[in-house]
Amino acid sequence: MNVPGEGVHIAREWRELALRHGERTAIMDDRGALSYRQLHSRIVRVGNALLALGLSKGDRVALLVPDIREYLEADYGIMAAGLVRVPLDPRLTRDETAALLRFAGARALIAHTSFVHKLKGLAGDVESLEHVILIGADCGLDYEMVLQRACGERLPDGDGEDLASLNFSGGTTGAPKAAMLRHRNLVAVARNTIHGFSIGSDSTFLNVRLLWPIAQVILMSHLFAGATVVLGRFDPELLTETIAATGATRISLVPTQLVRWLDRLQPGERRLDRLEAIYVGGSRIPAAVFERALELIGLKIGVLYGLTEAPVTCYLPPHCLAATGQRSELIHSVGRALAPYELRIANPDAGQPGEVLIRGGNVMAGYWRDPAATKAALREGWLHTGDIGELDAFGNLSIVGRLKEVIRSGSSTIVPGEVEDVLALHPAVVEVAVIGLPDPEWGEAVTAFVVARPGVPVSEHDLLEHCRARLAGYKKPRSIRFVTNLPRSHYGKVLRAQLIAQEPITPR
Repeated sequence: MNVPGEGVHIAREWRELALRHGERTAIMDDRGALSYRQLHSRIVRVGNALLALGLSKGDRVALLVPDIREYLEADYGIMAAGLVRVPLDPRLTRDETAALLRFAGARALIAHTSFVHKLKGLAGDVESLEHVILIGADCGLDYEMVLQRACGERLPDGDGEDLASLNFSGGTTGAPKAAMLRHRNLVAVARNTIHGFSIGSDSTFLNVRLLWPIAQVILMSHLFAGATVVLGRFDPELLTETIAATGATRISLVPTQLVRWLDRLQPGERRLDRLEAIYVGGSRIPAAVFERALELIGLKIGVLYGLTEAPVTCYLPPHCLAATGQRSELIHSVGRALAPYELRIANPDAGQPGEVLIRGGNVMAGYWRDPAATKAALREGWLHTGDIGELDAFGNLSIVGRLKEVIRSGSSTIVPGEVEDVLALHPAVVEVAVIGLPDPEWGEAVTAFVVARPGVPVSEHDLLEHCRARLAGYKKPRSIRFVTNLPRSHYGKVLRAQLIAQEPITPR
């Protein structure tokens, strides 16, 4: 008889990986290589060290560590020990960090000395916090000393239903919520991603994204496949050279990174011949950017869709764009749901856009200490995402907006993405975000925030005339604001409040 959750635990997955792949390189960085056996050994020691401090199953352990190998050791070690990892955004202020630690009820924190300015007096401000382990310290609870003293014995078996992680959502408005993911959720994500992305043990994945967001499940999926992960840094000037030097076959980027890299590329770059797939997700890819990427890089862009609450739900593999007849349609798509996830549109009118609903093993258990938000998001077995999408006849999903971001002007409804795509076609526009601002006559006025291309003359009138020829009158922006940049979250989503607060500029 199968027991629910049996055999789908991070501890068991890593035991099997160490046995199966042994001396194969798991992680490569500027300090050298770490084999699967060596990485597993350190994961076990992290877990045993935390248990030796008196922590118990279900206790929360926070991570405040940069993108280094110790992050991964601690991350998997926490979960393998039956504890709950709480990844923290290093960019948060000390007070914001303390607030999240209190909210999670963290008993321990593993932090890097580069963030020591955030740690002073933290234990006094966070009542639950009993232990702070420092990476790179030579005093107190030093990470390496703690690992040396820890035993290397097998960690106790856990259950797939055990809570593994609290991930704070990457929303652009309101207070963040912590999505609860169980071990079976993370294992399901890794296994289905391996299959859906065709990841093999011969793959080499170059990671240049932050490790603390939920996007790290892409990296985890490559490790669970027995592949090699190279830890790097995003530098658009050096990315092509880094890909070639590491022999990377896979890489993950947010759209903003893709745009910055494309600006440095020439068509037919031979050093990218070994590269098979560039996973792009986190926010919409404007059609003009996608076409440019296909021209410069070829059929290497794979588009993914997922949420903190349901990681890696859909994928559009690079080869799907090979049929030029379908390209114009698929270029707006994020692909189909990975098996065995289910996807549907909550709309009584067939063929019309509506809220995207997801059901499957990747869907969170709920929001930490927030039953009201959990009840609103999880209804009748489906996750209500808040994204507006539509499905084509083949099950490909296109995201057209967010419920909270739809602009209602007069009696009309405008989806910002449609206006953004038109403005992005203008040669003077580098980036654009469209927002509905309060208006006494119309309720909301369609307002475009534009980053202009240096050296290309453009005015508000030019862009309004550009839109007039391509959009219905009610969709046309009522004003254009030129700004120096679009502030974005780690997922590439525009931070609306920060954007609105920016002072307009005159383009040069």
